[in-house]
Amino acid sequence: MSIFEGMSNLEIIKLLAPLIIIQLGLVVFTLFRLVKDKVRYLPKWGWALVILFINLIGPIMYLIIGRERD
Repeated sequence: MSIFEGMSNLEIIKLLAPLIIIQLGLVVFTLFRLVKDKVRYLPKWGWALVILFINLIGPIMYLIIGRERD
């Protein structure tokens, strides 16, 4: 049994579209910040991999612990 059982493809897309847009926006924003900011704990290329491959949690991790505080 699936949570999407009985839903058309269009309904599923409408349901998931806001989440996908938020995820993509967060990735773009954090990659932009990564270029501009000084970083802690990992080199910039390491943070880029975390941001790109650990969905949702990776960008949040960078924003919380990866940026160097002024």
